[in-house]
Amino acid sequence: MKRNTLGILIALVMPLTNFAQTAINKTVEAKPGQQVVLHFDYPEMVRVSTWDKNEISVQGTVSINYGENDDAFELLSSVSGNTITIRNEIKNMKNLPHHITIVDGANKIVFKNKEELHKYEQEHGRGGFDRMSYGLDMDIVVEIKVPRNFQTRVESVYGMVEIKDFTGPLIVDATYGGVDAALTERATGEVAATTNYGEIYTNFDAKFGSEGFKQGDFHTYVVAKPGTGPKYEFDSKYGNVYIRKAVQ
Repeated sequence: MKRNTLGILIALVMPLTNFAQTAINKTVEAKPGQQVVLHFDYPEMVRVSTWDKNEISVQGTVSINYGENDDAFELLSSVSGNTITIRNEIKNMKNLPHHITIVDGANKIVFKNKEELHKYEQEHGRGGFDRMSYGLDMDIVVEIKVPRNFQTRVESVYGMVEIKDFTGPLIVDATYGGVDAALTERATGEVAATTNYGEIYTNFDAKFGSEGFKQGDFHTYVVAKPGTGPKYEFDSKYGNVYIRKAVQ
């Protein structure tokens, strides 16, 4: 799903899948005993896994206004004490060109201002399209690999966080996008999930009921201890949390 926050181009018709992209590639050195904090605002998908190297790898693609403003996306890293923090920033976001986009079937039609939209509506009639948005058009996907068994925290505001092949203690806080985690059940010491307005789904054999289940007004919390290994905590205020058996 593409995110449209605030923006658009000259009246332009394009297929939904046709847009320019810029590659993301960043590596950060990591030392044993350090912790990792990852914070992302606008990527629609954040994929996180572990590997055996003593470094953090961030790769992916970014498209802002169909490639016109990709250079506004920045990855910033810092070290404080024993914590490595990596976060994204959209430079000068409020002043980037904002466009109007309408989606009509398989096509996306982009206008740089209201005058162009009004001209289009005079020629084709008002309405008649599936949806309209105003703002920056952003399509950002990041894939992060962190050293195995490093304490890691992932914070995502709008995007879905996907966890796969991850070994180590992990906390995920995905405000709007939700969490999709594939874990090896027998290698999971404890798994907990919380949501306020979403749902929690799992195909684990371990039971999440009785003392491990709490539900109140706009709050659901479940916990289970299916095996031996790290602790995983997943939280999404508005999205769903999926806890799946990893494919062996």
